[in-house]
Amino acid sequence: MVRNRFGFWHALAMALGLLAILPKYCFGEGPAVPRPNVLLILADDQRWDTIAALGNPEIKTPTFDGLVQRGTHFTNAYCMGSMHGAVCLPSRTMLITGRSLWHVPDRAKERPPGMPLLPIAMREAGYATFHCGKRGNSCRYGNAAFEINIETEGRTASSATENAEHALKFLSEHDPSKPFFMYLAPPVPHDPCLAPERFQRMYDPDKLTLSDNFLPEHPFDNGELRVRDELLAAHPRTREEMRQHLAGYYATISHLDYEMGRVIEAVRKRGLLDNTIVIFSSDQGLAVGGRHGLMGKQNLYEHVKPPLVFAGPGIPQGKSDALVYLFDLFPTICEFAGAKVPETVEGRSLVPNLHDHQLAGRPFIFGAYRDCQRMIRDARWKLMEYDAKGVRNTQLFDLANDPGELHNLAGDTQYSADRTRLESLLAKARSEFGDPIGFGAGSRRK
Repeated sequence: MVRNRFGFWHALAMALGLLAILPKYCFGEGPAVPRPNVLLILADDQRWDTIAALGNPEIKTPTFDGLVQRGTHFTNAYCMGSMHGAVCLPSRTMLITGRSLWHVPDRAKERPPGMPLLPIAMREAGYATFHCGKRGNSCRYGNAAFEINIETEGRTASSATENAEHALKFLSEHDPSKPFFMYLAPPVPHDPCLAPERFQRMYDPDKLTLSDNFLPEHPFDNGELRVRDELLAAHPRTREEMRQHLAGYYATISHLDYEMGRVIEAVRKRGLLDNTIVIFSSDQGLAVGGRHGLMGKQNLYEHVKPPLVFAGPGIPQGKSDALVYLFDLFPTICEFAGAKVPETVEGRSLVPNLHDHQLAGRPFIFGAYRDCQRMIRDARWKLMEYDAKGVRNTQLFDLANDPGELHNLAGDTQYSADRTRLESLLAKARSEFGDPIGFGAGSRRK
């Protein structure tokens, strides 16, 4: 009986909390109250730690800093992974469908029957929908579901500007009596890292700091050491070349920051910012700079995490360490808008975590890359398994004490119980998410 009373009051408190954070919608009878506009900015290959306000003193990102300082950021947001080297495509497809890795089609050109799409859910809720972003390695049938869909070609030093200009035109013509859902997905800072000269001048490669986990080479074959991204720099990695790559990466991010600042300022000038939720993230991060001897996103280390920042009406300042997936954005955005979430969506709304920053997210995060890498992590521990042409390796990291994943504890008998527990959890996650690969079957450990 006590348990029941506690459950009632806990549920009531959570409901009141949600009402406090959600913008003022029209519930039932009475005058309509404007629903919030939603501006989703999704960068391409931007790593989570490339925002000055999140602790990087060497990068200049005043726009993204402002979002962090007035909103909530998530420290543990993940793309679930990819079935091929172009991680961007499944990541964007999972986000716009709200479904997990093996429950979205691989490289489908048309919308599969019954596949949920975020722009359709928002349109049905009465939103004007606008997309502008790269054509390649994106969910094109999802993009086509927006009322206005502008797909840009290629990647130049003007790509961020081009996307911003399309957004500014939409804002100048939009009827503010109808809420908008704007999805901006410019093709930067993906390589080649190109930016106008004034942004390049911001960064002297010789003055940039490489991370503590820089290595000339990855310590073993992870199954994907000669993929395209890993051939962008010489082997073994040199500190000089890695700093040059990092300078270009930072310059491109600063340019993106400037152009997205122009878009947000246009929203403000139209008098809409106080009723606009801004979400900033990326399809995934990457290892540029030689982290663990790598350059790309075809791995499952912590550097593949993207940033995830929310700012807007009712969203408090602070951070959440909850474990979340990018495809959780689908039901989150729907909840902001009062839109119906299709039953086949697998994401979980992050609105409760925005209200209560101490609230736990998912109990674990599962990650996968092709047929050669699998990952599981909980609030503290992380296990990674590798199968490179039949040769297996295992890594175990205590993220609470080793966030850079420098000390592999897999062979330390002191942590055998943690390893065994995570191996069991990995098997459970693979089953839960329908992993079709016979990972590690018949392979040998090195």
